[in-house]
Amino acid sequence: MSSEESDIQPVTKGTSPREVTFDPQKLSIILIAIIIPFFIGGEKFFDLIWEGKARLFEVNIATWMKYASVILAIPVHELIHGAVFAWYAPNGFKSVKFGASLKMGAVYCHCKDPVKVKYYRRAGMAPMILLGLIPLTFALATGVHWINTFGLLLTIGGLGDLMIWFKLLKFDSNLIIRDHPEKLGFIVE
Repeated sequence: MSSEESDIQPVTKGTSPREVTFDPQKLSIILIAIIIPFFIGGEKFFDLIWEGKARLFEVNIATWMKYASVILAIPVHELIHGAVFAWYAPNGFKSVKFGASLKMGAVYCHCKDPVKVKYYRRAGMAPMILLGLIPLTFALATGVHWINTFGLLLTIGGLGDLMIWFKLLKFDSNLIIRDHPEKLGFIVE
């Protein structure tokens, strides 16, 4: 628990909590519409930068290892969410729950404790930054095509988190927020 967490206070007295939820089917349609152009555009951008140029180094990885790394990155993505939530949640890892939803077709990380909006934002964006944007930036700087593909796929894996982050921008960073206990979304207290 961070030292700042001890000063958690609700929004203001007399203010009721605000629930922000997402329709999983609608969110899936939006994300699918974004994924294909984003991936193709990211591959084309890489080719535009590196076509006809010598790469700084080559990485030769067996195809099965590429698939395995992307599959393993899915639970790692959720573990990163959990680690950041645990850092800021009053009860640490006791507050973090991992699971899978057949209805949504996704694995998830749920934080049972309330945290400040700024910490919720960090927990939401950490996997996309660490597994997606950093490898993508590295690939664009070095010319390693497989890392570019990996970074694109893991950035795509964080687009739902990015949409939540955008929703959170309208809330003061010191307000208290908690994961919705039953729906895809959150409650600002």
